[in-house]
Formats: sequence, structure tokens, C-alpha cells
Amino acid sequence: MRKRFVIICGITMAIFLLLVKPAVIRTENETRLAVLFRWQTGTISFINSVTGQPVVIRFTIRNQFQNFSVSADETTEAYYSHGVYDLNQAVSCESTSRLKFCSMKGIMLNMGFYTLTVKDGCLEVDLLWTL
Repeated sequence: MRKRFVIICGITMAIFLLLVKPAVIRTENETRLAVLFRWQTGTISFINSVTGQPVVIRFTIRNQFQNFSVSADETTEAYYSHGVYDLNQAVSCESTSRLKFCSMKGIMLNMGFYTLTVKDGCLEVDLLWTL
């Protein structure tokens, strides 16, 4: 009976570890723990301080943050890519366990069950494990 219980607990823990992605979200004013799931998505929205135009970065949560795409006007996209490469193609294959953005005009993060807004500061999200 005890052996069966241990096996069931082990299987439950393995499933939990495969589905859940804990993360730490830091701003200059607070640090919080977030519980994310591998199938969730996120967006980071901000105003480019040079062009004055909105930028939206979309991503998915899997082993890491990945499948990035960027929505911006042509001028802002050229600002980031110098007109040399396709910005979405360049970021689509990137993956990272850390997101860090700073903005003077403000940043909005929508990720899983969480929405955070930071004005004139930085926002950082670190996945605690990348299994």
C-alpha cells in the first residue's frame, strides 16, 4: 500500500513539474512569485521612446519563453533592425529563461494570469526551472 502511494505521489509530482512553470517577477518596487503553465502566452507592450510608437512583443511559455513575435510600425521596426533583416524572423527562433525590459514611458506585461504595469523603470521575469 505504501509503495503504491509513493508511486502515485511520484507520478503526480512529475506531471506537476511538466505542466507548471514558476517564475519570479521583479520590478523596482516589488518581487513576486508567479505560477505559469506551459501552454500560456504573454505580451509585453510599451512605447518606443525614440519613435514614439507602440511595440507589442508576443511569446509563449514552454520550456522557456519562446516563439517571439513583434508588432510595430515600419519606422520602429527599422529602428530595431536597421532595415537589414526581418525583425519577426530574427526573434521567432529565440528562447530565454529571462525577460528584462526597461522603459521611461511604461511597460505592460500580460502573462498567464498576471498583468503588471511599470512606469519609468524595469521589469524582469525569471523562470525558476527550465525542464
